[in-house]
Amino acid sequence: MNAASTRADSQPFRRPNRSALAAGDVRERHGGRRLATGVTITAAIVILADLLRAVLLAPFYPIGIGPWAAWLSLAAILAVGVASRLVSRSNPLPDWLYVILLVALAVPVWLDVAATWGYLDRGVTPTAAAAAGAVLIPVAAIRGTRVPLAVACAIGVVIATSTLLQAGVAGEYTVVGLAVAVSAVLPTLLAVFAISGFRSLVGRELDLSLVQSTVSTAPSAVGMQASEELAKLDFDAETLLDDVGSGRIAIPLPTAAAERAAAVAARLRARLIEGRTDTWLKHAVLESAYLSNRVVLDDPEGAAGLLSQQQRDGLLLALWLLVGERRKGPAEPISVELRSPATDDDHASPSVVEIDIEVFGVVLRRLDPATWEAVDSVGRHDLVAGGESFRIELECQVNFTSSASATAARSAANPRGS
Repeated sequence: MNAASTRADSQPFRRPNRSALAAGDVRERHGGRRLATGVTITAAIVILADLLRAVLLAPFYPIGIGPWAAWLSLAAILAVGVASRLVSRSNPLPDWLYVILLVALAVPVWLDVAATWGYLDRGVTPTAAAAAGAVLIPVAAIRGTRVPLAVACAIGVVIATSTLLQAGVAGEYTVVGLAVAVSAVLPTLLAVFAISGFRSLVGRELDLSLVQSTVSTAPSAVGMQASEELAKLDFDAETLLDDVGSGRIAIPLPTAAAERAAAVAARLRARLIEGRTDTWLKHAVLESAYLSNRVVLDDPEGAAGLLSQQQRDGLLLALWLLVGERRKGPAEPISVELRSPATDDDHASPSVVEIDIEVFGVVLRRLDPATWEAVDSVGRHDLVAGGESFRIELECQVNFTSSASATAARSAANPRGS
């Protein structure tokens, strides 16, 4: 790689607010609401099963209030949570209320464990405490997954500890008590796996949809990051010129104002020079939360701008699928190098673009067939297998229209004979 190489992780990209919200909002939209509804129904079924078990076990309790104090406190917490959710449906649940509701779950757990203490030998086990674990299933869908899972595990530990402390007299019912402890954690754990997988899948697809818009841009493109930088430069320049025009800054410029003007001019020149080879592919990599730390791009001549839209679609999808096959853990990023061979006529548009994709951390035989279909849509390819990596060498035929439209940008980036 040369100095023109673009390592995405060296230039962290911050999405504009609108696209960041679109990429991150997988809880209320993009099927997130259906997921929340599904896990809520699942939680309701688990809670009703525990309630039915409480009714069946009620005759085995000694004379007194039995498990119903715990169930009433759990019902109160559920009522407050549902009401607050309905009232603040357009806004996220306040953090303070979220914490209070989670801490309040300790009340039914304590009441239930206290009511069943000493009766495990009769087969009496906690019911409301196990249901409290199921209450956390929809919470994991609405909020993050880590805290609800941790609370569910804590409830399971409390029930398991209570069971083990009675193991001496409980006998075979110890297994039943431990099964109840597991039932307080297992539904939430399965829900967390499903929710995390769903959010990861939807987040990836949304990120692909956001960066896929770059394939239809001009050969020398301006992405979201460059747009923000140019807007700030424009504002700084306009502010300086307005100060001079209104007389707030005298001419000749004072030292501080002159240094400010020189800094703005230098940033504008750097932005314009860099923009000559800012192609759709560079912005697609930089602006993708999924590709930015996993792909290194080397395209000093802006050759990616010569590709047709179909070839761009295929190349972006191929990179996406290759990144998806990488092993978890630290791995060397995928290297993408583009070049357009020299022609006899310095002013002629190149008809071929060569692309080398060096892939690390991917098992070749496990590649999805869709990856090779995407690669074939870019151009003719050869596969070179290595010890720890493999390389895909592509030769892309560029049609006259797309190459002619990029000639000016390519000549500006790499002038010859000047």
